[in-house]
Amino acid sequence: MIDGHTHLFHSKVIANVGKRTDLVQRIRLHTDGAQQRIGTTPLAASLRKSKIRACLVLPTALAPDVGNVNDTLYETLHASNLLYPAGTLHPDFDGNRSELLKFKARKIRGVKLCSFSQRFALDAAATFDMLALIQTVNLKEKGGFFVVLDTLYNAHRFFGSRPEHTTTPRLLGQLVRRFPGVTFIAAHMGGLGAPYDDIIAELPPRENLFLDTSNAAHVLAQTQFVSLLKRHGPEHIVFGTDWPWFVHDNEIKTISRLLKQAGFNEHQRELVFSANMSDLMGI
Repeated sequence: MIDGHTHLFHSKVIANVGKRTDLVQRIRLHTDGAQQRIGTTPLAASLRKSKIRACLVLPTALAPDVGNVNDTLYETLHASNLLYPAGTLHPDFDGNRSELLKFKARKIRGVKLCSFSQRFALDAAATFDMLALIQTVNLKEKGGFFVVLDTLYNAHRFFGSRPEHTTTPRLLGQLVRRFPGVTFIAAHMGGLGAPYDDIIAELPPRENLFLDTSNAAHVLAQTQFVSLLKRHGPEHIVFGTDWPWFVHDNEIKTISRLLKQAGFNEHQRELVFSANMSDLMGI
């Protein structure tokens, strides 16, 4: 198995999120014990305990910090046979092409973006330029890059960020259509806390769109989650936990049960739990 959605948060981040009780309740975060799930050692131990082969660790950074964050995460994880780093970019960062070339040399394919925390709009010209660059490198230089986009609906209400910096199913769907040469993973089944009807209307199945399972089973109704599984199919779903907010053992059990309810057979469940992410990551 591969966990396609994990984080290495500082204790201050976990404490800050834990104080936002309205957010914690709305998206059902398991904040109890999260302070003990900090750093590479607890993450690796959790993976081994659950017999998970690898995980993708997702960073983000403001524009001035992109290079340093990418370098630090790579230096921390590159010798691990369990923890694989993604990279991050920013529309206002001048060195995005250099970072992509660095990612390619480091065999990093995942690019994590979180518009509300990185403070950019998905429909801004600079964002289009950044994604056009990724698409060009993919098509002309065989970059193989995919983009993981966070999808916390109404993030501006919980964190005081600017409303135009929130990723919505509508804005995400526009990017998926505009950049067919970029594979997108919509975190949290397309829209964490978003209206289900918006997810259905704005994110129809497409060849370059995957949904990850992280957190979503705790927010969506069971029937809604299963419907999304069936709608997008096993070839376009990837398993993710959102660790440290959720632990591997429990998430494996929950997602296994829902995949079976969707009628996925053993091979199809293997696609969700490992093969899709293995192909995307090139491992």
